[in-house]
Amino acid sequence: MGNESSPTDINKTLNELEEIVEKIEDSNLSLDESLKEFERGIGLVKTAQQILLHAEQKVALLVEGANGKPEEKELQSDEEIAGSE
Repeated sequence: MGNESSPTDINKTLNELEEIVEKIEDSNLSLDESLKEFERGIGLVKTAQQILLHAEQKVALLVEGANGKPEEKELQSDEEIAGSE
């Protein structure tokens, strides 16, 4: 799959989110700048959630295969996941 995320992706995302929180808490930003940073932060939260969901599914698939032994299977697409909830 070409859309897989690595641990560095989640770390980078979380670091960016932490920087945004610090900027907003700094209180030197205008209200407009704070809102822009907040919106960017919401986008990063959604990205992090997708990365974690993908990792969780991969772990679940690796835990037990049909023969009772760990095996890796192809992950579902985001659309398939949303349809099964």
